[in-house]
Amino acid sequence: MKNIFKKYGILLAFLASACSLDGDLENPNQVPVSGADVDYIMNLVQLDFADFFGGAQGTVSPLIRQSTMSSYRYQLAYQPQFQDGLWSGAYQGILLQAGTLIELATEKGLTTHVAVAKILSAYTYLTLVDLFNDVPRTEALAASTGNFNPTVDPARQVYDHAIALLGEARTELAKTGTSAGGALVRDIYYGGDRAKWKALCNTLELKAWVNVSLVDAAANAKIATFINPATGESLVDIIDDPKENFTYKYGTATVPAGSRHPLYDQYYSPNLGNAGGYLSTYFMYEMFNSSDYTTDGVGGGTAIQDPRWRYYFYRQVGSINPVDNGFDVKALGCTPGVPPPHYQAAGVKMFCVFEPGFYGRDHGDGSGTPPDGPVVTAAGVYPAGGRPDLTSTLSKKYSKGTIRGDGANGAGIQPIWMSPYTDFIKAEVAIRSNNDGRALLLKAVENSIQSIKTFADDKGQSVTFAPWSSSKWVKGDASAFDVLVNTYTTAVGKAYDAAGVKMEVAGKEFWKSTWGNGLEGYNLYRRTGAPADMQPTIQLNPGPWMRTLLYPSVFVNLNSSATQRPADQVNKVFWDTNPADLD
Repeated sequence: MKNIFKKYGILLAFLASACSLDGDLENPNQVPVSGADVDYIMNLVQLDFADFFGGAQGTVSPLIRQSTMSSYRYQLAYQPQFQDGLWSGAYQGILLQAGTLIELATEKGLTTHVAVAKILSAYTYLTLVDLFNDVPRTEALAASTGNFNPTVDPARQVYDHAIALLGEARTELAKTGTSAGGALVRDIYYGGDRAKWKALCNTLELKAWVNVSLVDAAANAKIATFINPATGESLVDIIDDPKENFTYKYGTATVPAGSRHPLYDQYYSPNLGNAGGYLSTYFMYEMFNSSDYTTDGVGGGTAIQDPRWRYYFYRQVGSINPVDNGFDVKALGCTPGVPPPHYQAAGVKMFCVFEPGFYGRDHGDGSGTPPDGPVVTAAGVYPAGGRPDLTSTLSKKYSKGTIRGDGANGAGIQPIWMSPYTDFIKAEVAIRSNNDGRALLLKAVENSIQSIKTFADDKGQSVTFAPWSSSKWVKGDASAFDVLVNTYTTAVGKAYDAAGVKMEVAGKEFWKSTWGNGLEGYNLYRRTGAPADMQPTIQLNPGPWMRTLLYPSVFVNLNSSATQRPADQVNKVFWDTNPADLD
């Protein structure tokens, strides 16, 4: 951390003083702050923000069993040095540059630039707290004054600062006419649309107050200024329309590297059947064959598939039985067998792999990687820009490996905040306020499914669903999808009615909707404890689950004011009130 602040602090110190020096003393090779291009800086901040979000959500995704944690112990999977890039990207890539941008844009009267920089800074501070709890804020960017050892601020104070930034941004966005300043011409998120930035600003504040309300009852009054706790009605502009979704969009270019969605690059290699990495078998099972949602709603009848799975995942094989597909059995790192005793004792519903053709890894499986590229289940069209799974679940012989160019060729998104997330927040607030959240929950589920379908359709990667009652995979008509959605939402409604803890059903559905955004799933799980009874690690005694991450090595090793938190203790974020044994 010292090196990070020193590098950029010296630059800022020079730039800050260059403006007051006599012109003859200015370095002709150094561009002063006053000469910087605010649109260029904004572009850098927005790109760094996308990287920061991608790193944050990907880091915690294994903790909520959406991707696989490939170490047997949590402390091995989450060593301090693994978070260095995330930490540096936040402070050096976003907050430092955004501070410079705010100063420049304020001087020029560019209110949209100021507002956007403050919104992205606020999101960054909120996320740093959500991941690490107490973090530097007051002294974080004070290297220009010679302080290279910033201390941490209490997490709640950092949250309050972020909320204040959102309020300041809202003030800037409320300005009209000449007071509104010039247009934001290099905006990769909203194309300079001030109304959409305002909706995001309000939504992020609502999100923050929902977390804070666990430890401060006064936050409920703040929440009630954004939404009606009983009806879910939006009282201000928030992201409740798909047109307002806050996403980073990837392209399809091979050069420069990183133009495609990272999951696409991982699972769609230039070489056929050379996919890498593992999705969580547990998450795939919950999407495909969750016994919690059945035709009678109480555990009997027929299990209901979540229609989103065909967009989320792509099976390269129709069966994990090597005989059916002709692949080498040694390519399977995991074959069905007797589950570990603690799985059996806990009533874990699945172990290893499952038919038809789903192949990932169990939680905390740190075993080696066999030559299983042609077999692993790959990321699908949403949000990775891959291909949807169009093959019948009855086709055991099916085998079609992935290759670059498949599907949407990587033109995926980072789903930073989607309108269905807001719908789920409305349902959660209603349930926690002792109101009936059933209708709000079903609306959220339906909107989530529909938004994912629309994304795939827009990419030319539509799924043609067969009628739900069909025993064979036949070409369905337009109404088949509606029947499927209705069947699924009806099952969710029955499960909600039967549930003793309503938030358990609502939380599971919110969790399912956050595929591609592990950060919101991580926050949800710590906030509500839902979904409960997730798959445990494959090995006993994995160490405490990471309620927050250890401080990065660049912070604790290079900063005399920093102290690492114990790795063998449960360390909660300030708003987490769930029991210590949450895992």
